[in-house]
Amino acid sequence: MEFLKDLGLSPGVLNGVPPHRVARLRRQGERYFADEVRDISNDRRLAILAVCVVEWRAAIADAVVETHDRIVGKTWREAERRCKLQIEAAQANVQDTLTAFHDLGAALLEARGDSGSLDAAVTTSCGWTGLENLVATTVQLTDRITFDPLAHVVLGYHRFRRYAPRMLQILEIECAAALDPLLGAMALIRDDVNAGKEARPAAFLRPRSKWRQHLNMQETNVDRFWQVAVMFHMRDAFRAGDIWLRDSRHYADMRQALVPIEAAQATPRLLAVPFEPEAWIADRRQYLEENLSKLARATRDGTLPGGIIENG
Repeated sequence: MEFLKDLGLSPGVLNGVPPHRVARLRRQGERYFADEVRDISNDRRLAILAVCVVEWRAAIADAVVETHDRIVGKTWREAERRCKLQIEAAQANVQDTLTAFHDLGAALLEARGDSGSLDAAVTTSCGWTGLENLVATTVQLTDRITFDPLAHVVLGYHRFRRYAPRMLQILEIECAAALDPLLGAMALIRDDVNAGKEARPAAFLRPRSKWRQHLNMQETNVDRFWQVAVMFHMRDAFRAGDIWLRDSRHYADMRQALVPIEAAQATPRLLAVPFEPEAWIADRRQYLEENLSKLARATRDGTLPGGIIENG
């Protein structure tokens, strides 16, 4: 990908070339050996090479994004598996803790029923030190048996770190205006910026999202969790079409698939709504006002079809 990009060949060289011709030249380029390419006439050889460079660069870029998608999915599945193993490992401790609390509660209820000393009931049951240990164990178990894979996704940091900066350097990513914070965070990873908390903007995270909550709760590995969050949101943004590759077959700007407004206007009965949004809004407003007026008159006259409106 880096080699093809360094050639500096613009995809615009294929503008005006019919798609079937591009596909045919690419098949020829992928089928020929180097010595066979040398035997082709100069213009045709250059055309084949140009098509292969442009097409391969787009295909490899798509493959890079798809591979990143699979790596994110694998990281999430591993985090879920760790959650399940952690819950299973805590089952024995949960059972012992519940049994101890059951015995303590039974002793307290018995002492209360006999008008005995609650302090003595605690002392004979498990002791105050034992009760403190039970409470501490309960807090630990509560954290351990909570099924939240986000608590383990940071373990995928080293996997992302191996390729993320280089990937972001070679991909020409564009985005909608709303995704500018995410693109800025990706640029920090691309440039390998690690200058403290100020270099980890979290504006791309929704204020009340679980990602934001976990980031705020991190006491260690804050930068690692932040980078993992960027990689996960990058995957989601590609899936949603909020970010795209400048030259791509599978991750291109969705607006390229839209019919040009000139062609749409020249096609009769293409849309059931007007092309101007103001005209559609005015028509809907008029329709709503007319029907509300009819409803108001029917309500006043008591002629509301199918029912009545009464106070209370």
